[in-house]
Amino acid sequence: MASRQLIPPDNTAAQQASSLNQYDGISSTFGIPYLSGLLFKAGMTATSEHVDPVDRSRARSKIEQLLQTIQGSINGTLTHGSRAPIADAPVWLTPEVITGGFTTGQLAAGGPLSHYEIELASQLGLSVTSDLPDDLANIRSALNQIWFTEPYSCHLETMLLNGKYRVNTPEEGVMLILMALHRSGHDDEAEQLIETISPYLGSVRFFPEPAEQPLPLNTDEAMRSVAEVLTQLDNRFGPAPEHKSNNRLRLDQNALVFDQWLPLKDRLVALIQGTVEGDLPYYNTEGELCGGMPLARVTTEWFEQASRYLADRKQITEQHPELMYRTTRKRGSERILQRSLEILLAYPPEHRCHSDTEGFQKIQFTLRKTLADIHRKQGFPDTERYQQALNQRQGWLEHYQKRYHTGHSLIHQLQPLKDCVQVKPQDLNMDTAGLPKPIKKLLAAIQSKPVIELLEWGDITSAEVLASKYLNIAAIVKSDSILDPSLAALFAQVTQAFFKRRSVLLLKLQHQVRMEELPWVKHLQAITPFDQDKRVKNADKLLTDMVTQVLTYFPQTILPNRFIKSLGQMIEELPELSLEPPLTEELAADIFMHKFSDKFLMAAKQAASLMQGTLYETYYGLDYGSIAKLKTPDALYCLCKQKSGVTKESRGLWNHRTVENGKIIEWQQIITTHNLATLTALTNALDLPELFSSESGKTLNHKIARWIVIKCVRYNPANPDKIRLQEHKNIAYAFRQMIFFLSFQPHDAQLSVLEKLKVIPRNLARKITDLYIETPGLVRFDDMNVIEMMAAGEHDRKLLEKKQRLDRLNKKKEQVDTMIHSLEMVLTDHKTQESYKPFVAWL
Repeated sequence: MASRQLIPPDNTAAQQASSLNQYDGISSTFGIPYLSGLLFKAGMTATSEHVDPVDRSRARSKIEQLLQTIQGSINGTLTHGSRAPIADAPVWLTPEVITGGFTTGQLAAGGPLSHYEIELASQLGLSVTSDLPDDLANIRSALNQIWFTEPYSCHLETMLLNGKYRVNTPEEGVMLILMALHRSGHDDEAEQLIETISPYLGSVRFFPEPAEQPLPLNTDEAMRSVAEVLTQLDNRFGPAPEHKSNNRLRLDQNALVFDQWLPLKDRLVALIQGTVEGDLPYYNTEGELCGGMPLARVTTEWFEQASRYLADRKQITEQHPELMYRTTRKRGSERILQRSLEILLAYPPEHRCHSDTEGFQKIQFTLRKTLADIHRKQGFPDTERYQQALNQRQGWLEHYQKRYHTGHSLIHQLQPLKDCVQVKPQDLNMDTAGLPKPIKKLLAAIQSKPVIELLEWGDITSAEVLASKYLNIAAIVKSDSILDPSLAALFAQVTQAFFKRRSVLLLKLQHQVRMEELPWVKHLQAITPFDQDKRVKNADKLLTDMVTQVLTYFPQTILPNRFIKSLGQMIEELPELSLEPPLTEELAADIFMHKFSDKFLMAAKQAASLMQGTLYETYYGLDYGSIAKLKTPDALYCLCKQKSGVTKESRGLWNHRTVENGKIIEWQQIITTHNLATLTALTNALDLPELFSSESGKTLNHKIARWIVIKCVRYNPANPDKIRLQEHKNIAYAFRQMIFFLSFQPHDAQLSVLEKLKVIPRNLARKITDLYIETPGLVRFDDMNVIEMMAAGEHDRKLLEKKQRLDRLNKKKEQVDTMIHSLEMVLTDHKTQESYKPFVAWL
């Protein structure tokens, strides 16, 4: 490989790459209003004083990305909605993707030089100080080409064999795959791959990051990486103030107040206290002000002490500007004492005239009352009560300093493990017995455990988190059957990097880039020997574990797209499942194209063959006999549109009528069961019908019912609209899952779940009654409109807010009544003419 020469960039290849993003009918300015909204939110976060510095810094970075995205949309270099959104970049190069699936115009393996690129450039004597695009392209091209020369080609081969590297993006595995092709004698394939990547040598990093340890190829997972925990510890205990969180800043500020400022305040109180003649001011049992008068004994020595106090105070505020807020308070005993002292020093007795007597007496009376207030609240500095408060303050300060030193030493002890992917308990050479609970939790999060153990301990809290863990595991399981250990490690890392690739926004029923479309992956698969029987066995076991765990621990949640992606990868490894209906993703309502692809029709027919004549079909008023005869995806769309009640006039492609789109998409999910029927039909790998009809299935239904009860009973009408709507959708999705599982249960089990749900209306009715009792004035607002209420005054505005909460509670109770009444009608088989509406998410 060292003797190979790179083929120079070919203009034809660049023109072919550029033509990949020409999609008719997709506007280059698509999505700018949405991006502008994100830009506004990021700007508010970046300029807010009430946001952590870390979050403000993150918001500023997001602003830069959004500006790049908007600028690219306007000048035509970005075409959002296409598979190749970046001009002059083919689909197989990974773009940098932000919220909403929009691309910034940068490539994930491009952009500024990484830290290991900078280190490599310094070894070669290349200057990296210039930020000009041409200079950056020349540097990156040189860094890519050195791997074809000695001694770097030997170093690349060593990395391939010992596995001490990290592939952070799929492109970073290209040089290793070229080395693997060279070692296996596939020189022609290597030449083809070099020709493919040549036009992008100056813009993309094609080599991996060196690592001290190889990537462990096992299925244990940690909740957090060591690098993430180190970042969090640094925010809490690190020395750099620009990376401190608000909580850390407050702790540091409190420590300074306890250590520096409060002793200064004690001196101030002692100064004023020393001028009192007779008993110190206090309040007697009847609340009367008693005791001597301050400023009755003022000497020259006292003025000197007061001057020294002011000088010390000025010095402390200059040394610690973060304490300046203590000097600008407009109220409080400290402010009164301080301001009185400043006036007394500005107007000593020898400089006062007869007209100042009245003002001096006002200061005396004010100081007398202030000292009495201090005595009542905390005691004077020489009292036992004050000493107890001082000891408590000192204990807090010592505790904070101890925690700070513990966290600081923990950072140093974890630093050597920064590059470790998996950490075992024996790797942590530290006594965790005396550590605070939050620190113990962080240390537990970096320790690798089996996924089932993470589920049992409650570390994995959602199906989304479970899906992210299985994306890593799926890559390792797929590589486990590869016979060559070095190729197995390479394949695992490239696969994991590809799975981390964020989905881009796509229109016109296009599909995301598949791993097989990456040119280097094609060549790697061609030279990779594997054990087919082991591959199928591993995929079968993992598929069983994934489906069983997600349905057992999160039965109320529809399968997230990330999880569907992992399942799809495993199903591809099972030849006997290749003819089954493909899994369907959850579609985005705001960019719905008013079309379904063929796989949705296949999924609907699969659901019809399984669910015909069941509770599921009856409850949702479906006719699976007719659905099984649908010929085209357009027919499925028309059926979903009819069931959703969306009129012809509501239809539109670019008008962002999200509610109408959401209704149509939800009925598609109802008809297809959103992958539940497809997974249930995988009888070769799973026996889900037996699971659903057994005692375990009954447990699943009661678990979902309990979740629905908790969510409805804890409903908070004061939450923002977005949160309340999302909660309602989650409840409706959980209810749909429960109806599906109940379809496999006997009638008595179905009725027991119904009885469990009937507790919800009683609890909501109690909340409504309590709100009426708490606010009797709500009754007189029944005939007032919103404008009249807003003009009625502060008290009436509060009543308006409570009336809004009451209306929301009544609406929630109506929704729950619909849910329970409709299920009861179906289960009890009422012979009435009364019709009902099924409980759905999009109302």
